[in-house]
Amino acid sequence: MTLQKPNLTDIKALFELESASFDKFNSPLSKRAFRYHIDKNFMLVAKENGEILGYILIFAYLKAPRIYSLAVSPKARGKGVAKALISEVLSLFESLRLEVRVDNVAAINLYKKFGFKQIKTLSKYYDDGCDALEMLWLKREFK
Repeated sequence: MTLQKPNLTDIKALFELESASFDKFNSPLSKRAFRYHIDKNFMLVAKENGEILGYILIFAYLKAPRIYSLAVSPKARGKGVAKALISEVLSLFESLRLEVRVDNVAAINLYKKFGFKQIKTLSKYYDDGCDALEMLWLKREFK
């Protein structure tokens, strides 16, 4: 598995991965949004044999950079793709924040393993009314 920046030829595969990972209540990204984010934001894809297994999108321009989206192909889940993507971005930033559905226990546990701390609960954050946890990771706490 290699981690690399995506290019415009990856848009179709990213959109397919997005569609397989997020329903309409979880604000899935469109092809147009991927085109924009590839050009304007920090993104990494995990590839194996030319196939995209997952991606992570960071809004790095914010005071506290934000993991906006992380998705792993259903067939690649449990194979360390998310861990590899998160590990890489943690090596590049001093702090990161994110929001995660309160019912996504697997993701919450993964983030906690990396040292993310819960900051607050965001009531009815998602379109289906589900709450979110806002989490924060600070590099200096773990030196």
